[in-house]
Amino acid sequence: MGGRGEIPTCAVPRPAPLLALLLVAFAAALLAAPPPAAAQAGDELCLITDPPRIDAPPQPVRFGVTPHATGNVLPSPTRPERAGAALAALRELRPGRRQLVLRLNRMFMSQGEAGVHRFAGVVDRYAAAGFDSELQVRYQPPPHQEGSMVAWERYVRTAVRILGSRPSVKALTITNEGNFTATPNTSDGAYRGVRRAIVIGIPAARDELDRIGREDVELGFSVAWRWLPNSDVAFWREIGARGDAAFRRAVDYVGVQAYPHLVWPPVALPGRSAGEELIDALTLIRHCYMPMARLGADADLWVTENGYATNLARTERSQDLALASTLHLLHRYSGTLGISDYRWFNLRDDNSIGIDLFDAVGLLRDDYSRKPAFARLRSAIASFGVDRTE
Repeated sequence: MGGRGEIPTCAVPRPAPLLALLLVAFAAALLAAPPPAAAQAGDELCLITDPPRIDAPPQPVRFGVTPHATGNVLPSPTRPERAGAALAALRELRPGRRQLVLRLNRMFMSQGEAGVHRFAGVVDRYAAAGFDSELQVRYQPPPHQEGSMVAWERYVRTAVRILGSRPSVKALTITNEGNFTATPNTSDGAYRGVRRAIVIGIPAARDELDRIGREDVELGFSVAWRWLPNSDVAFWREIGARGDAAFRRAVDYVGVQAYPHLVWPPVALPGRSAGEELIDALTLIRHCYMPMARLGADADLWVTENGYATNLARTERSQDLALASTLHLLHRYSGTLGISDYRWFNLRDDNSIGIDLFDAVGLLRDDYSRKPAFARLRSAIASFGVDRTE
């Protein structure tokens, strides 16, 4: 976690271009294969689905944003951050009485209790500015504790006691992208024992939250959309096999981290909008993967990460159009699929002319000027966001 400005930066390196090439190759192989039946008709790998029939009215959506720099993998330096400019943009992005939750990430088990206290300080500074927070409680363990569920549960309970005592903390995501094994820096799936960490960590967090009187704090886990089909199925089935009734009761949401036209699918497919890709992903999570884990309608769907780039031959117009289609369909299907939350990743470009996949996914350019997508998201928050509760 960097220390530039009043509110520290949590750098979030994302997959390198080599990984993007692998994803392109996987996409080509998938598209070249004979189309399987829709998931509802016995597609055991959850590859494709038909859009669901809308059978419930739209519901309000709680919006949020990752406020810190994403970091980068290639030598493409992050432009200096200005905490005051970032805070002004966050205040402008939140219209009127609407709630805007700030999603704080990269708090690792390997950082120990000291790391939890550092993030608690960030939470406190945002709370003083009038913002609620949610945090990832990441499994990434120190080498000597990899696979130790005793150490992991102790860390989870410590994090919950420290962070859950703060009224501005609204949710905790226990582990990050447990199904994604390729990048140890970004995803807990690269570490031994992560599936056990999910089914042990969430009930432990629920127990600790109840003990300190924070029954209102929501708990869940996140997955990357998507990784290798066989691996994804194995992940969900193991969660179902290991998770008991206490685990299932404690899961308030499943978070989906989806980047259509950037990660999966890596390019726009003919006749397919970014919003359609996201709804397909959420439909498959809801109706194909979650049943494998014996998670039902009691668990909400959250879009815990979503964003569209404006570099690498992509434009601000394409970002705005992708976001427009996403927000339109997200709202339309919110009641049908049980979508309660949406988080944009992230507030500002690291480097607006950088060459990393995630250098330019911000709502702001690296000089803090607004892109068209900033106004697009603000309008959606005003139209169908939820109000703050104080």
